[in-house]
Amino acid sequence: PNWIRRVESISQENQKAPSTPSLVPDNSPSTHLEQCSVEPERLSPQSSSHSSHSFQPLQVLTADAAESNNHSLSWLNSQHLPNPWKIRLLVEEFFSNIHPLRCFAFIHKPSFLHRLDKDAPKRVQSNALLHIICALGGQFHALSYSETVNPLPLKLILMAGSEWAKIAQRLILEALDSITIEKLMASVLLHDYAVRMGNFANAFMLSGLITRMTQALQINLEYNTDILCQNTDIGPSVTARESRRRLMWSCYIMDALVGSGVDQLTLVDEKDMKIQLPCNERNFIQQIPCLTKTLEPRNRLKFIPGELDNDTIMPNMGMMAYFIRHIPIRKRVLRYIKHLDEAMVPWAEDSEFAILDRDCRAWYESLPASLQFTPNAIYIRKDSSQLGALCVLHCAHYQTICDLYRLGAPALYKLRAAFDFPPEQGGFLRHLQEVLFDAARALATIIGETAHHGARMLADSWLPTITYDSCRIMVYHLTQILDPRAEETKVLTIQTLSLLKSNIDALKLMGSLSVIANSLCTAAETMFDRSGIGSEVVAQNSVPDDPYSTGDEDASESLPGTPIQSAPDYVLNPLSIYRMARKSIPERHAPEKAATSSAPNMDLPPKVQWVGGSGELEFGQASLEELQTLFMSDLGWTWQPADTAVGSGIEGAGLLPWAGGYPATQAEPWLPVFPFPQQN
Repeated sequence: PNWIRRVESISQENQKAPSTPSLVPDNSPSTHLEQCSVEPERLSPQSSSHSSHSFQPLQVLTADAAESNNHSLSWLNSQHLPNPWKIRLLVEEFFSNIHPLRCFAFIHKPSFLHRLDKDAPKRVQSNALLHIICALGGQFHALSYSETVNPLPLKLILMAGSEWAKIAQRLILEALDSITIEKLMASVLLHDYAVRMGNFANAFMLSGLITRMTQALQINLEYNTDILCQNTDIGPSVTARESRRRLMWSCYIMDALVGSGVDQLTLVDEKDMKIQLPCNERNFIQQIPCLTKTLEPRNRLKFIPGELDNDTIMPNMGMMAYFIRHIPIRKRVLRYIKHLDEAMVPWAEDSEFAILDRDCRAWYESLPASLQFTPNAIYIRKDSSQLGALCVLHCAHYQTICDLYRLGAPALYKLRAAFDFPPEQGGFLRHLQEVLFDAARALATIIGETAHHGARMLADSWLPTITYDSCRIMVYHLTQILDPRAEETKVLTIQTLSLLKSNIDALKLMGSLSVIANSLCTAAETMFDRSGIGSEVVAQNSVPDDPYSTGDEDASESLPGTPIQSAPDYVLNPLSIYRMARKSIPERHAPEKAATSSAPNMDLPPKVQWVGGSGELEFGQASLEELQTLFMSDLGWTWQPADTAVGSGIEGAGLLPWAGGYPATQAEPWLPVFPFPQQN
């Protein structure tokens, strides 16, 4: 492509330029990102020894090459937006990589580009939306450079455009009383950027600001009853209305992910969403007004006359609409799992579990053929820059299945009020455990297949935690549920090894676009090594049926790990935005600790600081030690592989004796058929 040739020519010109003590001229507004130390970073599970322009993640850059790379990309860390040509380059990167994900496609690209060409330079420099778009696009531009020209350190890729993100936030906060659609768009993208950079406290606060802005703008309602815009003289255009709908749905999804099924943290209610679902991309781009469905399949907008023709309406709905329809199911699942003390036993036919299970299956079965995760769909969606969105669509489903079926692994998730399964329900318990394991394997398969097409396909900020959770479930099942001496366990372990390794490789790929992915990758590798899977010893310590039972102790007493006050911390995933945000707040109350403890006396997690010259960027990232404490202590077992040896007590490393010469590159099994078998 032309832009690659231009970048290469710039690099060649910079190599010809005389070297100077500083990589950037003194009059440059750069914050000296280029002064970061250049270290060998693994951007891919594979290495290459081909030409210098091939992707070589393990290559150690020479000082001259590092200087040339930093010099040619120094503009990505400027405090001012670059020239119009480079702005257009970054905008294209944004629309190719971030825009299609999840529900971020709320900007009409043709209209945005038209306005960008017309805007004066002064207006461009004060535009918060353009600044955050360029910040996100800058990361992908640096990633492209790393993949096609010369490998870059992960730090350099992650920090590309960081100054523009700071400016975008400053522009928003300096004029909080000026509430506009464009500022709301910028805030939503800034929230996602904060999650990528591991600044969870910032993301949490932005989520509250965003929901208040939606309430002020009242975009949870249609502008008027003229959905098809038959009267063009009144109200916004077709494009503006659809853009606002998409923006509101994006805010709804953000709020659902932050709330994680906790009522106290959820600010947007489904019953207040009185707008239709987004239309497909073709109608949006072509500015074609149309009718779609509502969030609840059986409901409709009351002011639309007559009956809706399903055959006419359904083709108007795209991938985004189906993703949105999954979110309320996920919210119900998360709320259910946090209130098991109020729920019926799950094996009852009319239990909440059975209803949620049916709803998950019904949603999955409603997906049209074009949205199935098949080889054909993968390449079709890749051609339209939607492969990442397709991956997240299916990962969201299987992650929800994992959350629902975690009933079968209370020690893995520390469920409060976990069910006591009587002996006659042993078959149902095994069914829960098998489906949980199969869903984790399905996640690994989806992510692995997507990873084959490059790191940018794994750009969604939700994927690192999903990938890590998949690893935990598979390791737990192989070491705690199955008998390591059984022949079927040996076969299943061989099949699962490639999926675990694929997940770890995917986390390495995600590390160039997500800070937390790097720590999760290291934690996953440590968990894998300590579990003994793939070696001659496997950890198989006993796990109590109910590790949270207080026995005959007085319920009024506050024992260690048994807080007397209720707080969201007790029921949220340790990697949820709320819990990660709380860790960076020194003066937080901490009732989850003993009644006599206080938060300020607790050790705070260290922050990762990447310093470049006079510009300093800090983002709160949980340390590896803390992540291991959060997750490995949840399992109720010590992760010492020497406790149980397969065979005759051999403690050597390597594959299990029965594994033979298992190839690490063996193709992963294809996605299993879903719905999973139902329990009879």
